[in-house]
This record gives sequence, structure tokens and C-alpha cells, in this order.
Amino acid sequence: MNMFNKGTLFKVLFNTALGIVLVVVWLKFVDLKQIVATIATVNIVLLIPAFLFMLLSPIIRALRLQVFLQPVKKLSVLDLTFLNMAAQMLNFFIPVRAGELAKGVYLNHHYDLKLGKSIAWIFLDRFVDFILVLVVTAILLGFVPNSLPSTFISTVGFIALVTLLVTYLMVFQASLAKKIANFLSRILIVKSIKIYIERIFTFFLDAFSILRRSPVELGKLVLLTILAYAADAAIWYFIFLALNAPQGLAKMYLSQLLSALLYLIPAAPGYVGSAEASGVLILSGIFRMDTNLASAMIVLFHITSAIFVIVFGLISIYSLKIDLKLIFRKILRKDK
Repeated sequence: MNMFNKGTLFKVLFNTALGIVLVVVWLKFVDLKQIVATIATVNIVLLIPAFLFMLLSPIIRALRLQVFLQPVKKLSVLDLTFLNMAAQMLNFFIPVRAGELAKGVYLNHHYDLKLGKSIAWIFLDRFVDFILVLVVTAILLGFVPNSLPSTFISTVGFIALVTLLVTYLMVFQASLAKKIANFLSRILIVKSIKIYIERIFTFFLDAFSILRRSPVELGKLVLLTILAYAADAAIWYFIFLALNAPQGLAKMYLSQLLSALLYLIPAAPGYVGSAEASGVLILSGIFRMDTNLASAMIVLFHITSAIFVIVFGLISIYSLKIDLKLIFRKILRKDK
């Protein structure tokens, strides 16, 4: 039996081809000799804080996931930290959201949570992350100098508001959301598939109920998300510092938020091409930074983060005794 089903294989091959194209395009805009020369000047000592923040980021996200899943199960922060780092490694090598699916499978097998619900909650956690990224991005774009047109900023703000409204209806006005969905289904959906759409909607409506919390608990989720991206911003901040090219922390924070939005785009294994292309697009295209300097930072970040992800990913898989064969069977094969 083939390890990969056709759909997954196509995605991986397509993403790989896209990554190669992005590398070729990126190379047309940069001077490799200048990039190597810039990286050669790196202050290794100043990379230590960057590594520490690479470690802090998944810990903060583990705390957020613990708060997120608190109504369902009390989970160990240490387990969730290792799980986050294992998922990072899986996403790094198999960038088709393998890490998120692996989290759901692990929670199903080690904490006896239903597989469907576990995966839905993990993706819902990422959805909450996406909402907050949109909202904070819309706010910071109005304060941090950038070259984006005002129409783009307004569009981001509008999408953020609509997403917040839909989420509010799904969480706190479930009956109204169901009525709206039923009304729309009569107009837009073919009768033969209507029953399946209604089942899916009901499933996700039930999954969204996990967010029906007190303002204090929701505030914790918001605060931990903001802190997680602050840790991400500090990584880039210290890498630029190590290259003797200090940048403002607010700019690095907004850069990481924009980077998170761009990572919704398909990526090649190892994020080859997509990391360089998105980094240059954000730092040079939006913040008018020198292309070679931006590329040097991104390449150095790519190398250091790859080392971190692989080392701590393997440690995490060993510590949690994760059955990779089971994970791959669930993610990459057609279950018979």
C-alpha cells in the first residue's frame, strides 16, 4: 500500500513545486554574495536570546491551549509544550497542517478525547489565533509606518470585524446562527447535499461552544496570544541585532503578524522558498527594508529555526512517546 494517498501526495508535490518557483523568483531580487557576507558578520552571542524566545513561544502557546481546552480536560502544560514542538516539526516537513492533525490524534489516544472533536478543537484554537492576528494587525497597521494602501488596511479591518461577528454568533447566539444558516441553506444549497451541510454546521456549532466562557477566561486567551506573538517578534528582533542592524520591536511584531497571515498560503517542505519570499515581501515590500538585509535575516532565521524545530521536535516525540506510524497512518493514508 502506498504511504501517501493521492490527495496528500498531490498537495506535497504542488507545494514543493511552488517552493522551487518562489526560490527562483527570490534569487532574481537578491545578491547571494551580499547575503552571505552579512550573515558572516553575525554576533553568535546575540542569537542566544533568539533561541530562548523560540523556546518561550511554544510554552506560551501551550498555556493558551491548556486554557482553551480547560472545560473539556485538564491537560499538562509540559505535555502540551512538547506536543506543540512535535507539531512544529511535523508542519516543517509535511506542511499540509500535519502538526494540527497530529495534536488531535495525540489527544485522542492519550487523553481519551474523541478524535473528531479533538481535531476540531485544535483547528478552532488556530482559528482563534487567526481572528486575533487579524484584529491586532488591523490596529497596528494604523500606527506602525508602512507602505500598504489605506484600502488594504480598511479591508483587513472589515474582515476582522466580520470574522468577530460570525464567531460571536456561533458562540453566544447559537440559536440565531442556526436560523441564519437554515435560511441561507434554503437559498444557496442544493437539496441533495443540504443534509450533509447541516450536519457539518451542527458539528462546528457544538465545537464552538468551547469558547462560551467568562470575560476573564477569554481575556486570558487574548493575552496569551498577544504574548506568544511578542515572543515571535523578539526572535526577529534579536536576529537583526545579531546582524548589527537593529529594528523597532513594534515593526517586528507587525511583521510576525503579517507573516502568520501569509503562512495560510501553501508551503513547500521545510518552508523552502515560502519563508524567503514572504519575509522579503513583508520586510522589503511593506517596510521598505534593504532586500539583501531582509533576506540575510530570513535565511539566518530559517537556518536557526530549522535546527531548533528538528532538535526539540525529536526530543518532544521521544518524551511523549508519540507513535509516528499511527500519526502518519491517520494523516497520510486512506483509512480502510
